[in-house]
Amino acid sequence: MSNDDGKGAQLDSELLRTFLAVARAGSLSGGAARLLRTQSAVSLQVQKLENAIGQRVFERHGRGVAMTAAGERLLPVARDVVEMLNQVVADLRGAPTEEEIRLGIPEEYGDTILPSILATFTEEEPTARIFVRCSSSMEFPHALAAGELDIALHSPKRVSKDDVVVHSERAVWAGSAFHNVETRRPLPVALFDKACWWRERCLDLLRKSGLDYQIVCTSQSVSGVRAAIAAGAAIGVLPQSTLTDRIRVLADEKLPQLGETHLVLSGSPQAPRQLADKLVAIISRTFERK
Repeated sequence: MSNDDGKGAQLDSELLRTFLAVARAGSLSGGAARLLRTQSAVSLQVQKLENAIGQRVFERHGRGVAMTAAGERLLPVARDVVEMLNQVVADLRGAPTEEEIRLGIPEEYGDTILPSILATFTEEEPTARIFVRCSSSMEFPHALAAGELDIALHSPKRVSKDDVVVHSERAVWAGSAFHNVETRRPLPVALFDKACWWRERCLDLLRKSGLDYQIVCTSQSVSGVRAAIAAGAAIGVLPQSTLTDRIRVLADEKLPQLGETHLVLSGSPQAPRQLADKLVAIISRTFERK
């Protein structure tokens, strides 16, 4: 029996899953991204839920949504119901309860891309465990070879035939938005640690350019190089997506062209195949929505 105004609507599990996704994300758009649905579809589901219980569960505001008192009461119930249903389905399917997968992801994605990946993975594979190493991606090839990771997201010097390219973008020379560091001579440069192939590439390009430069800062992480650039201590090379409002792209023609950088997913042959394929698909979709 259908009813256009929602009266008599059933409080089914899909409405509860939508409610949880929006509650976790703090916005309709964020909930839609977690569920891989359109914002209008999620908004309609929330409206059906509110009609079913006769109360609003969210208050809308400019930056997202906040839960009402009714939403706060519904939250623990919704969690319990959805977790119970997930467990029942897993038990009926005979899914292993101890499946696990180990993911390596660069630290610069720890507070941007990673939350969405984890939310989607736990919703789609509720009985699986995921262990995340969020650190410098320079460690990942060795960790994969040593069997310490199952999947790693990183930017290799060369993309192999087994790698899955999830994102490509320009590498750029970057400087402080508040200082004209690029006019100094010798040119102060921040680079990645000597273990990183990007360091050798940048040094080779700088040598060929004939610029008078000096390395004033090295770091194993993007955040370290980015901090030196933002502080006005040096210029450096960054993936364009990692720039902040304190950093600008340098358009100085004297600086050598850098080309593209590829972000890929590499896997270990020992990785649990089903979980690995699922995680690769989730990560790929997450970057497609960026």
